[in-house]
Amino acid sequence: MGMKCKDCQSMNFPPISACRKCRSRNLKWEELSGDGMLLMYSVSGALPGEKFASQTPFAYGQVILKEKALFATKIEGVPVSTPQEIEKGNENLPAPVKAKIVNGVGGMKVVVFEKV
Repeated sequence: MGMKCKDCQSMNFPPISACRKCRSRNLKWEELSGDGMLLMYSVSGALPGEKFASQTPFAYGQVILKEKALFATKIEGVPVSTPQEIEKGNENLPAPVKAKIVNGVGGMKVVVFEKV
C-alpha cells in the first residue's frame, strides 16, 4: 500500500503523513502493483548481532515502482558474491522486479523485490 496525494496525484511509498512532492497532508491509501524497475544495487556487509548473520551478504538497491514511487530495499535474484559480479549486474540495469512479502528476522514480514 502507498499514499496517493489528492492534490498533486503523486504516489508516496513507503506510506508517509505528508506528500514528498508538494507537502500536502491530503493523502489517501492506494494499493500498489508491486511491479517496478531495479535502477541500481550494491551489497550490504555484516549487520550487527548474531540474529542477522544468516541475512548477509544481501543486495540493497533502488526500485522505481510502476506508480512512479522510488523505494530503497532488499533485492533478491542478483549476484552479490564478488565486486566484479555486482559491477556486471549493474551494467544490465534497469531490469524488471516484482515485490514479494517474506519473513524477516524474528518472523517480521518485510517487502523485498525480486528480479524477474
